[in-house]
Amino acid sequence: MPAKRPVRRMTVPEEVAPTLMANQDTRHKGDSTSTRKKGKCITFWVTDEQKAEISTYAAEHNTTVSRLIVEGLELRMNRDSI
Repeated sequence: MPAKRPVRRMTVPEEVAPTLMANQDTRHKGDSTSTRKKGKCITFWVTDEQKAEISTYAAEHNTTVSRLIVEGLELRMNRDSI
């Protein structure tokens, strides 16, 4: 199932601005992650086969690869701390 796209709310200016830049929406700019706490980016290497398997598994379980990896790390780290 494809992910839902964020709803973009556009405000209509009262009058035409003198420049194109003045019409930009600076309050709601960016993607849908603005409400989510951003973390740090971690990069690691996997084989083509592993990447395909991970992507397929994530799609079948209606999640993202990032969320799958984070949940796996949380499970592993909680299990080791017991």
